[in-house]
Amino acid sequence: MKGFFKTILATLVALTLFVVIGVALLGVVLSSGQGTPTIEDKTLLTLDLSIPIVDKPPREDFGLVLDQALNQRRQGVQVLRELITALDRGATDERISGLFIKGQVARSGYRSGWAALRELRRAIERFRASGKPVIAWHEELDEATLYVVSAASHLVLHPLGTLEFNGLGTEVFYFKKAFDRYGVQVQVARVGKYKSAVEPFIRERMSPENREQIAALLEDIFDELVTTVAAARKLEPEKMRRLSRAQGVLTATEAADAGWIDAAGYYDEVLEKLRTLTDTAPGEPIERQKNLSRYFAALKPDDKGKGKIALIYAEGTIVPGSGEEEVAGQRLARLLRKAREDDDIKAVVLRVNSPGGSAVASEVIERETRLLRKRKPLVVSMGTVAASGGYWISAHADEIWAEPTTITGSIGVFGLFLDLQRLVNDHGLHVERVGTSPLAHFNSIFRPRSPKELAVAKRLVEQIYRAFIERVAEGRKLAKEKVEALAQGRIWSGRRAHRLGLVDQLGGLREALAAAARRAGLEQGYRVVEYQRAEPFLEVLMRQLGLAPDEEGDARQQPDLARLWGRLRGLFDYADPKGLYARLPFDLVVR
Repeated sequence: MKGFFKTILATLVALTLFVVIGVALLGVVLSSGQGTPTIEDKTLLTLDLSIPIVDKPPREDFGLVLDQALNQRRQGVQVLRELITALDRGATDERISGLFIKGQVARSGYRSGWAALRELRRAIERFRASGKPVIAWHEELDEATLYVVSAASHLVLHPLGTLEFNGLGTEVFYFKKAFDRYGVQVQVARVGKYKSAVEPFIRERMSPENREQIAALLEDIFDELVTTVAAARKLEPEKMRRLSRAQGVLTATEAADAGWIDAAGYYDEVLEKLRTLTDTAPGEPIERQKNLSRYFAALKPDDKGKGKIALIYAEGTIVPGSGEEEVAGQRLARLLRKAREDDDIKAVVLRVNSPGGSAVASEVIERETRLLRKRKPLVVSMGTVAASGGYWISAHADEIWAEPTTITGSIGVFGLFLDLQRLVNDHGLHVERVGTSPLAHFNSIFRPRSPKELAVAKRLVEQIYRAFIERVAEGRKLAKEKVEALAQGRIWSGRRAHRLGLVDQLGGLREALAAAARRAGLEQGYRVVEYQRAEPFLEVLMRQLGLAPDEEGDARQQPDLARLWGRLRGLFDYADPKGLYARLPFDLVVR
């Protein structure tokens, strides 16, 4: 009898959960099919900077959608092109009364990076130039947020808030001592004195060359920050620099007195201005407001011509295979091939926001860019990062556009090989090997490489480096000697890369699309076709329930490495089966 009641109870619990989850999913499905939002007169656009900004429309995850439904909250990301388009269309839309900005810039990896922020900021400037007010209110201001909202016509900071302006910095972790302690050894082969991707695993401190290139990059970004904010807020650049060195933080009152902001004030005071803009009665909630993503969804296509430009995103680490989470070589090559063979596509813009990764996967993509360029114009738009392998896949474009703050270059190659022999031995494990030759276990991570094996790796690295130099020289129409002088794994800001000939023009995705249109003779109008579109919820649900075909899985290798070092994301990215990489030296987050 006891077992019977347990069974009944378990069944009731299961049914309850099924009903709750079913209702939640039904709500999500219905909300996803609400149709095009309506835009009324006196509608206020809103922008929340705390939601990360990405290039590529996201692929929905069923678990995340379910979590959002059960907890009645909305999370996710904002797509840069949608924000830019919404601001530009809103500037001339008579129904739109203004723009309200809130939240601190949320930086995660390469999301909301400095290049994306610059492009967003210029769109805000164009919106303000239309004569419509741009109001920003914040509880705190850091450098990145100030950079964006300094374009506002009315910038307000909470009376007890602070404005942080203490310069830019970044931190690089060094693992060698910890690795030594736990019995992890790393062997490397590299070309280029600035190719410092392996440094954290073989050194205890930063090399002079790495410190030199990071310092130069930070100074370039800081110069863009100071110059832009100074011009917008009518400040003296040198005084700003002195503040960053001496004081670093201003109270809201000090910031207002010095002209950094327009006023110190509470949200309720700003809210009255927003009510006026939307014709909302005092004390009533503002109903006529739309965030930029929702407004973008309400817009009708602005097609002035029949020509199509394909927009393809390369966002993330370059890896082998056909997965969708990163820049999978075979998948991206397939998209480029699709654009090349489609006669309706008159030009292609490749948006690169990648630190590089697998050298072989980069070459797979580069081959398709070369073939595509023979058939139709190819323009590259560089985002926050387009370095190493990210530059490799860009080199053969007709034009390369980058923001002054883009991180690019890093033309170099390295091989990285883990040796976990001592680690496994210390835990009572022992690995025996049998093979047909001394090189049969070249890819094993449970022993050190022999001098002969390291010599093989060194030869492969040098061979790939020479190929990298040749690809850049040919694609950029530069002498090999000049490329070698600019290479050595050295990273450059977009501004310096432009001076050196590695980048053709300074500008963002908007300018790159216009350049592609000019080259294709589509000045009278064109339609942008995004190949990596966001999936509707029902397609996600069907796929993840196994009721729809999925793409091939990510072909990453070395499962031992993934299991042992899953928490060390930097190492997790080193999954090329040959251990050879054209990758940025570090995941740089500038704060």
